[in-house]
Formats: sequence, structure tokens, C-alpha cells
Amino acid sequence: MKKYCVIQLGSLTDLFQTKRLILSLGKEQGQVHLVVPESLQEQAAILYPEVVLHVVSGEAQSLEELQRSPVSVALQQEEFTAVYNLHETQQNMLLSSLFSPKIMKGYWQHDEREYCDTWLRCLSRVQGRQRFLNVMDRWAHLCEAPVPSHMVNPIAMRKGGGIGVVLRDVTGQTLPVEVLAGCVNAVCTASREAKVILFGEAGDEELVKALLPLLKEKVAANAVDRCFDSSFEEDMKSISTLDMLVTADCSLMHAAAHVGTPVNAFFHSSAWCMENGPYGLGHRVWQADTSCAPCSASSSCAENYSCMHVFGEEQLQRFLAGKIDQNYPQGVTGYVSMLDEVGVTYMPVFGAEEHAVERLALRGVASEFVGIAKLSKTVAAGCANFYAEQDWLLPHCSKFGGDDA
Repeated sequence: MKKYCVIQLGSLTDLFQTKRLILSLGKEQGQVHLVVPESLQEQAAILYPEVVLHVVSGEAQSLEELQRSPVSVALQQEEFTAVYNLHETQQNMLLSSLFSPKIMKGYWQHDEREYCDTWLRCLSRVQGRQRFLNVMDRWAHLCEAPVPSHMVNPIAMRKGGGIGVVLRDVTGQTLPVEVLAGCVNAVCTASREAKVILFGEAGDEELVKALLPLLKEKVAANAVDRCFDSSFEEDMKSISTLDMLVTADCSLMHAAAHVGTPVNAFFHSSAWCMENGPYGLGHRVWQADTSCAPCSASSSCAENYSCMHVFGEEQLQRFLAGKIDQNYPQGVTGYVSMLDEVGVTYMPVFGAEEHAVERLALRGVASEFVGIAKLSKTVAAGCANFYAEQDWLLPHCSKFGGDDA
């Protein structure tokens, strides 16, 4: 039996986005070992019960200290066919030093030098341009034959349990309360649903108090407040019963996609659906594309949070409510999730995507790289930086990453 190891020391969102890689390595009875931080132990056990779980406690400051830890001892006793290290953090790199560079994928460290897989290095040269590839697909294509994209998450379908509303995004920000209320009212109108479940944190009582009076009377009367310390398992069960989850970019959005609950997502600031959108069929994303985006979300904004207020435009909320006409607002593009040979992508159905041609061309080059499409004799516009000379002139260095290796 082949054994594989995946080192995922990132966030809960990252854990969800490792799914396609784990499924790909586990096919044909391969045994997958998953390394996670202690903070993700419960969630990893629920999401991936089939893997062998290894938990990293604390942060080692040196390789010698790490080698003495129980997790290192357990990992070094295994004979892995390949090890996939998905981040470049100090802890990730120290863990990668435990293994031979010949079996490493992703990022690794050897003889105090850091390396990067050719696939990730090529993506890094162009990934800043509209972020054309979903993180889940970026990691999945580190292996030779990932499972088809339609086998990752179920097709999203209504479950009958009402509409869930996530109050905060992955950075802890929330839409302006009047904007959030307008979006919720519009979605409830379109779906003919009055039951709403609010997902928040224990400290969100004041936000809920401000939100409820702005909701339609019937919606407010049927709102259920889940702004308390609930377990991950409880949240997953609740989300799996919903008709839809109204959300920003956050881990609960990926939880909904994981169980096949339709997502209606609002992406703004530094969040881009092409990179972090919900995976699978049946999801909608409203992407703010104001002139100041992308940016780093912060407590102050010189543009008065225009990328958030665009969702409060009356014209957009008419669309959200199902009242479609020709007067689509500027500054936001409406997408539906789609699947292709590379993975998940998003098709604009409302508004115009400025970088659509370049994004599709980049996906084509990525498809060629991983062997899905035949190599083209010409390089599409905007894709010239994907490859560099050392990628094929120095194959022995390319194998071990760094451009100057």
C-alpha cells in the first residue's frame, strides 16, 4: 500500500481546501497521513475520518527540537511515497526537513535551503492577475492525477431548513448592517423563505440587535440566533440542513460547499472568488470589482468601504430579489460556479468581467502544464511570464524548486 503525507498547518479554510488533494491521494486504496496543528485536530477528524491524523503541538524553534517531538518520531517511522507540504511557514519548512527531498512536493527545506515545486513557482509568477486558479485546485494538481472536480463536493441543493446568514468574513469584518439587512431581505424574497439562522460569535449580540429591526417583520420574527460558542460539529450539522448560506469569504462558506448547501457569497476587499470561492456546482458569488480593489481589509478605509456598500445598491438588491432587468449596477459582477478539466471556475452572468480573456488564457496554460490539454505552439496574451528558462533548461534544478538552484 502506498502511503502519502500531507502537511497542512494553515487555517480551517485551508483544511477545507485540502479536500481534493486528500481524495486524490486516497483513491486506489492509498493511505493518507494528515499533519495538522492542535487547533484543527477536531475539525480534521470530522472532515477526513479516513486519514491517519498527526497533531503538531506548539511550535518548534529548531530542527533538533522538532526531531524530539512525538509527531516527528511517528512520521519518520513511516515510508511515504510522497510528502505534500502546502505552506512556507517556519514550522512547515522544519517538518519538511524530516524527509528526503526526492519525495517532497510543494515547499520544502534541505540542507538549510528552501525549495519550491515547479508548478507552484510557475503559478506564483502570474497568480496576482485576477487569481485565476482556486486554492483547492492549486494543491490538488501537485499530484499526478487528481480526482475529477465533480467528485469533490456534492451538487448544491436546497435542504428545507431555511437561510443561514454568516455575520463576519474570514478577517472578522462584517458588511455595514444596513447593507447586510438589505441583502438578507432580498434573498428571502427571491427564495420565498422567512426562516433565517444567524451564524456569529459570542460577542455579536449588539450586531444582531442592530440587524433584526432592519429585516422584514416576518423574517425578523423567524430569525434564530446562533451567535454563541458552538462546536464545529454542531455548525456542520446545522449548515447541512439549510436551503442556502448567505455569507462572505469564510470557513463556514467552505463548510456549506463541503456538504452541498447552496452558497450566496459576497466577496470584497482582498477576497476573490477565483481563488477562494465555494467549490462545486450550484453556488453564486457577487464579486465587488471597485477600482480600489484588491486591498488589505482594515478598520479604516479612504474609499469609505465602497466595495462593501456596492452590495447595498438598490439595483443589485433588485437582482438579489429575483427582479431582473437591464439596469445592472456598476462595481459588482455576479458569477455562478462551474467546473472544467482544471477544477472549479466561475462564469459571469451579471455584469462584465474585465480580465476574463486573460484569466481563461491562464487557465489554458495551466491545463497544458498539468497535462490536461495539448501544448500550444503560441503563448496567449498575458501568459508569457508563466514559464521561465530554468523550468526546462535546468531540469535537475527545477525538480528541487528555487529559480537559482
